[in-house]
Amino acid sequence: MNRWARTTVHSSVVQAVYNAWEMERHHAAERHLFPDAISAIKKIQSDNPNVIIGAVTDGSANPMLMVFSLMPLFDFTVSWEDDIANVQQMEQFQELSAVDQSDELSWIYRLAVQKGKEMSALTSEIKKKNEGEEDEDIEWCWVHVGDDLAYDVGGAATCGAKTVLVDLSSEYGQTARLRLKGKVPEWSTESEDELNAHRKMSTNAMDKVDARIQTLSQLPEVINELLNGKADD
Repeated sequence: MNRWARTTVHSSVVQAVYNAWEMERHHAAERHLFPDAISAIKKIQSDNPNVIIGAVTDGSANPMLMVFSLMPLFDFTVSWEDDIANVQQMEQFQELSAVDQSDELSWIYRLAVQKGKEMSALTSEIKKKNEGEEDEDIEWCWVHVGDDLAYDVGGAATCGAKTVLVDLSSEYGQTARLRLKGKVPEWSTESEDELNAHRKMSTNAMDKVDARIQTLSQLPEVINELLNGKADD
């Protein structure tokens, strides 16, 4: 250990170690997917042939790297860690106390909408060329699905999304709901101040939930209801 601590490690070695960690991280995620996740997404695609499915994450998780499971089902990913450098500096997003005033967070949702519309236009163009027919005029609708009240619900809703809170039943072992109780899983790196701020943002977002699900198998039906204006939390 002393030899390595006193020796400069080349950046290529650091990058190689990080790449190996990141790949295994995604393989581990594939091994621990909720059993009804893939079937729910496939049902959504079956019910809505023109759907564009993207991932918005505040970390480095990327379904496009989950080649044995989610990659074929997703169209794009927007990542806080990967995309923020192209927008603004991280320091500008630290002082948040209410989702009603969270314009500092809106860039990631605006970018997701932009990518979604670009993918939709591209898909329509490919379909037009392959089938030789004009695609039907479809009204754009963004449904944001997630387990975090502060960001998935509060942040997305303030940017125009219909929201679905994933509040899963106990057998799923979900940890997101613990934040409201002041508890965090062992792997969390949130400080006490960050946890308190997150809890306040979550409280402010409670009235922005359009629909709530307790199992992933409920998601396709809930999305159809939201698209038809029938969903009721």
